[in-house]
Amino acid sequence: MPSLMEIFDQAKNDPSSVNLDGRGYESRMMHGVQIMCYEETGEIKIFNPRGKEYYEELTPPEYLLFEGGWRRGVYTLVLQSYRNRLDIIEKKIPEILNNKKSLTSLKERRTGILKKYFKLTQKLNQL
Repeated sequence: MPSLMEIFDQAKNDPSSVNLDGRGYESRMMHGVQIMCYEETGEIKIFNPRGKEYYEELTPPEYLLFEGGWRRGVYTLVLQSYRNRLDIIEKKIPEILNNKKSLTSLKERRTGILKKYFKLTQKLNQL
């Protein structure tokens, strides 16, 4: 497994990663996944928004997703998130079968997430 510094270097050199450097830290983001290196301590952390308005640091099992490097880790983590969202939608569909408007909305959300899921799966398979 590459070190966090190697993963951070991959993120810095990845043309798809967006530069979010700020005062006291260097940061890159790709598909909503952010990696930060604090200049004072040299500590590197990876964050995921988890569909919230703020970022949470990855759990230890989620850090293992980055064994294949920055891009592979990001794709795998985002695909995992898409799967979770699809599961939630699938569970809601039977509950609201009688409400046509809500059902249409859920189907549209499901279709949008599936499109993103398959697009990202294709990118992951090209690595």
